[in-house]
Parts: sequence; C-alpha cells; structure tokens
Amino acid sequence: MSIVFFVLILIIATVFSNALDTKIKFLPRAIIQIMMGLALSFIPNFNHFNLNPEVFMLAIIAPLMFYDGMNTNIVKLKRTLSNTFSLAIGLAVVTIILVGYLGYALLPHIPIALAFALAAIITPTDAVAVSSVTENLDLPNEAMLSLKNESLFNDASGIVMFDLALTAFHTGHFSPVLSIFNYLYVFFGGLIVGWIVGWLFVRLQLLLIETDIDNPNIIVPINFIKPFAIYLLAEMFDTSGILAVVAAGLIQSTQAQSLRLTSTKTQMVYKTTYEIFTNLMNGFVFILLGVSFPTVIYDITNEGRQVSSLGYLILVGIILYIVMIIIRYLWVTLKLANIRIRPADKVLNHFLIAINGIHGTITLSMAFSIPIVLHGKIFPFRNDIIFIAATVIILSLLVPSIILPLMLPAKTYSYILEDISTYRQKMIEYAIKRVHDADEDPVETQAVIATLRSQQSILQRPKRNATYKILQKCFNLEEKLLQEMVDNGEISVKQQTFYERMSLFQSFQLHQSFIQHFMYRARFYFIKLSHRFKRRIKRVDPLVVTKKFNNARDELAQVENEISPQIFAYLREHLNADNRAEIHWIEEYYRERHRRFQNNTRANEIQEELFINAFQNEYNFIQEQLGKKNISRELASLLYEQVSNDEWVYMQNDSIYA
Repeated sequence: MSIVFFVLILIIATVFSNALDTKIKFLPRAIIQIMMGLALSFIPNFNHFNLNPEVFMLAIIAPLMFYDGMNTNIVKLKRTLSNTFSLAIGLAVVTIILVGYLGYALLPHIPIALAFALAAIITPTDAVAVSSVTENLDLPNEAMLSLKNESLFNDASGIVMFDLALTAFHTGHFSPVLSIFNYLYVFFGGLIVGWIVGWLFVRLQLLLIETDIDNPNIIVPINFIKPFAIYLLAEMFDTSGILAVVAAGLIQSTQAQSLRLTSTKTQMVYKTTYEIFTNLMNGFVFILLGVSFPTVIYDITNEGRQVSSLGYLILVGIILYIVMIIIRYLWVTLKLANIRIRPADKVLNHFLIAINGIHGTITLSMAFSIPIVLHGKIFPFRNDIIFIAATVIILSLLVPSIILPLMLPAKTYSYILEDISTYRQKMIEYAIKRVHDADEDPVETQAVIATLRSQQSILQRPKRNATYKILQKCFNLEEKLLQEMVDNGEISVKQQTFYERMSLFQSFQLHQSFIQHFMYRARFYFIKLSHRFKRRIKRVDPLVVTKKFNNARDELAQVENEISPQIFAYLREHLNADNRAEIHWIEEYYRERHRRFQNNTRANEIQEELFINAFQNEYNFIQEQLGKKNISRELASLLYEQVSNDEWVYMQNDSIYA
C-alpha cells in the first residue's frame, strides 16, 4: 500500500506542477517540479527517501529514450549524422576525460575512478529540458536540431563511461585498450540489439495489421512492453540498454509510413497514452530530485565533516558547469562539429549550443543509480556526487532561463491566439449554416447544431435567472401559438388544455429544488402504483389504457410538430454572445421534451449524416480560407487537427448523440 500511495502522490504532484507551469512562465517546468519535490520532502513518509537504483533506468529512462527515438526525424538525423556523432561521442568522451581530471583535482580525497564517474554523470544533455527552457524563444533550427540529436546518443556515451568508471572502482584495475574495445562493444552492440529486436517488433505489428488484429487492447500493450523488453535483452548481452531502446525507437520512426495502416483509434490511443506517460515520467524524475535533495544534504552534513564542505561542493559544481560550457563552445568553434550556420550567426549559434547543454533526466538517473551499498558498506562519496550532479542540473536550467531571453526574440507565429478562436468560430458557424440548409428533420437538425455550438460555449454555464426569463418568454409564445391553432381549427380546446397542462407541469418541475423534485417524483410513482392497483381490482383491460395513452401522446406529438420549429426559430433570432449558454440549455430542454412524444426510428441515421456533412464542411471552410490566403498554413494545420479530433471523438462515441 505504501508504494501505491507513494506513486499516487507523485502523479498528483506532477499534474499540479504541470498546472503551475501554465501560469508561471519565467521558470522552466523542471525547476517547478524540483520545487514541488522539495515541498513533498516535508511529508513524513517522504523523509529520508532513497530511490532503488536497479529499477530507475528500466522503469523510467528506457521508455523515455524510446519515445525520444520514435519522435526523431530520421531524414534530418541522416543529414546531420556526422555532427551528431561528433557531439555525442567525440565531445562527450573529451568532456568526460577533461572534467574527470579537473574533478579529481578539485576533490583529491575521492578516488580518480569516482571523479570520472562524476564527469560521466554530468556530461549527457537532455533535449526535453532544453525544450522546456526554450519553448517560448525563437531558437535557430540548426542549433535546436543539433542539441536534440546530440542528446539522443550522448546519453549512451555517458552511461557507458559511467559503467567503466564504476567497474574500475570496484575492481581497482583499468586498462585503456580494453576499455576502448569495451566501449565500442557496449555502444555499437546496443545499437545492433535494438535495431534487430525493434525491427522484429515492427514486423509483429505489421503482421497484426495484415491479419486485422490491430486492436488497441493488443497493439498499445505490445508497444508499452517494447522498451522494457529491449532494454533487458540488451543488458543481458552486456550492451547498452539505453542505446538499444533509442535504436528501436528510430526503427519505429522509419516504419511510420507502413504503420499508418494501423487503425485511427489505435494510433490516437497509443500516441495520446504515450505522451501522457512520458510527461509523467519526466515529471517523476525532477520531483524525485527535489524529494531526495534534503536527504542528500542531511547525509553530507552529518558525515563528521564541517557544514562548510556543502558550500565547497556547490563551488565545485559551479566550476565544472562553467568548464563544460567552455569545452562545448571550443568544440564547435574549432569546427570539430561542422554545423551549417550562416557566418553572420556563427558566434551566436556556437554560444547557444554551448549554453544549451542542459542536463536533466539522464544525469539525475545515473546519479541515483550509484549503488547504495558496496561490499556490505555504504558506497563512499555517493551523496557528494549526487549533490554536485544536482547543482549542475539546477545551474544548467537556471542560467539559460536568465540569459537566453535577453539574447533571443520571443517565438513568433504566423497567427495570434485570437485568430484561432476567431476562425474556429467562423468555421463552426459555416458548418451550422450548411447543416441548417440541409432541411432535414428540425429536431435532429437542432440536436446537431447544438452539439456544434457547444464547442463555442463549452466553458460557459447558464445563469439560472436569465434562463427562466427566456424560458418564460418561450412559454408565452407557446400559449400564443396554441391559441392561434385553436382559432384556425387545427386543434381542439381539449387538446389545447391538455398541452398547456403538460407545459405547466414541466415548468413547475424546472422551478423545484432537488428535495422538492425528489418528493414530487416519489409522490408521482406512489399515485402511479395506486392507479395500477385500482385497474387490477376493477379488471380494466391494460390494452385499452395503453391505447388511450398512445392516442394522447400522438395528439401531443402533432402539436409539438407545429410548435417546436417555431420555438427553435425564436431562440435562434434572439441568440447573442450574452445569452448563448442559456439559449443552448433551453434548446436542449425543448429538444428532449419533443423527443418524448416522437417515435422517429431514423433519428440516429439523420444525426449521423448531418454530423458527417458538418465535418466535411468544416474541412471545406479551412481549405477555402487557405486558398484565399486569409489564414496561414500553420493555422490551417491547427484547425485541421481540431476538426480531425472532433470527428474521431464523434465516430468513437456516436451512441451518446442518440
């Protein structure tokens, strides 16, 4: 139960931090999540928290890296492959060596193997963290592409070097030649294992598609299992599990064209579910950092050393962070990575690539994966390494957040937020007009129109008093229409009285409180049972009663057929921005009242036809506006996506419109 409670709290904290991120624009999401973790650390059950390092890489990092690989543009990756490997392997290895020796010089009391382990931990960059810092800034495309592709592979470089450093520390032996061969085996072996197994998984999915077994209940679980299975298999062969899942994700990306044959429902469910899952996993990592931070500080300050050593560890973290920025800047300036940049923008782009070497998930995961116990004793200097790594992570997030807005313009779009709302409103009105012009059953037409209009006022609630005022005007209009029908000889006075009694009864119900309505319904059912009991005593034929009831309902239905269209027309005439929610509620009330007296077997078919035509007309509207150049292609794509999502939701849930 404690594990379930712990995970539930983490999920709530992640969701809450994501909500805060939408309001707090001046801080990266990762920093907000770290602060959330710090707040959680004050909860008693979260005190002195220690993460199990054995499951961290498997449970959190493997699916995250697979998702990154799956969303990588394989064409752009091929175009920049030499630069990617220069940054992910060459720069990573050089950084680890230089920072390792510098770390050993600054911390001479720790073994040199652990100094290199620390360097391996703080070298990998994180594309997700970069995106969270730069999402509102206009970062040059080439610089962003280089950073993203670098982070995809330098994680493996850091992990392999980290494992080599820990092995050297455990055994006390280090062979440069053997380490190079081991590095190549682990690196490329992981790629090969991931490539082969990833291809087999894709073939399995294609086979399921070809045999019409592409059900979300089958495909989605298989794809969720994939990164865990591939990671474990690669680790069994002593290769890089992280690179294996990255390679499998890239295979998934290359086969995207073939996998489009998968049903729309499966793709939507899989994509949405995986996005939510990876978002939670990223949030978990930074919240865990915040939760663990007080424990690490407590352990450092209670190891028999002076409290000032904590300040020295912060200083070490600052020095190592600055040195890594310098190494990155020199690497691209010396053209060891030949990035395609215009000469005028060269200095700026080189600086951006240097300062955007932001550290996050992988750095933290490797720090936590240091064994807690070694040979029956507490692993030496574990807390020091974690604390320095955390310092580097926070610096790498904060420094760009402060400097980049001063250097880069805010991200610009070919449209403004108001354009989305404006053209969505126009699109819906366009579709509504076409639905109305179809001249189908008026009630079903109004049902479809009301659903389309609900997209415009979904966040509005009808005001009670305003609703009753409009409703009273509708009741007055009904009385007037009834009287005209009596005067014209269309209905009898008896039918008029019966209809007015029914309207009065429903109006009375609308004004009741919940308790009054409950008591009235209880009284109604009691009277209904009493009448049924009396009929049995008097031996009244139930068929006669049913026939009388059906005749009365048919009479009401005839009156409704005349009155309802005029009520709907009246409501449409008086619809405006101030009473939209109230009128939509009243339309729903009249529509449901009308349905009670109708027996239209084609109602669902009519609605389905109208909805399909409405969606097609929304597509036509977007295409028309794009052709007239009233909207940009980016805005058109956004509107297309919204219509596609609306259409998918309707097709999957069309029963609720019945």
